[in-house]
Amino acid sequence: MGQAGADFGGLLKTMREGRRVSQSKLAERADFDHSYVSRLESGARMPTRDAVERLASALTLSQTEEDGLLAAAGFLPRDVSSLLSDEPVLGEVLDLLQNDAVPMEYRENIRQVLRLLAEQAQFALRREENAGLSGVAA
Repeated sequence: MGQAGADFGGLLKTMREGRRVSQSKLAERADFDHSYVSRLESGARMPTRDAVERLASALTLSQTEEDGLLAAAGFLPRDVSSLLSDEPVLGEVLDLLQNDAVPMEYRENIRQVLRLLAEQAQFALRREENAGLSGVAA
C-alpha cells in the first residue's frame, strides 16, 4: 500500500508488541480473522475507522494512543487537541473555539485572525521559496 499503510501498520505492531499480545490474540479480541491483523501490520491493507476503534479497544489503548492510531490510519481523532500536545497554545485556541460559553462573535473573530495568520504565513513561505529559486543558476 502506501506510506500511510506502513506508518499505521508499524504503529499497530509496536503497540501490540508493547502489550505482549500476539496477532492471533488481538484478532480474537477485536473479532477479526488473524490474517487481517497481519495484513494491517504489513501495510497491505488499510483499516476502516471502526476497525481501528475495535483494535484500540482490544489493546486497551489510552485515548491519546487511540487518537494516534486513528491519525496514522488517516482518520481524524476523536479529540484533535490530543495531537496538539506539543503546541499548547493551539490547544487553548481549539478549546475556546469549541466552548459554547464563548460568544459566537468572539469565536468568529478568532477564526478570522487565524485565517489571516495562515494566509500571511503561506505568503511568507511562498516568498522564501521563490527567493530560493531565484538564487539558483539556470
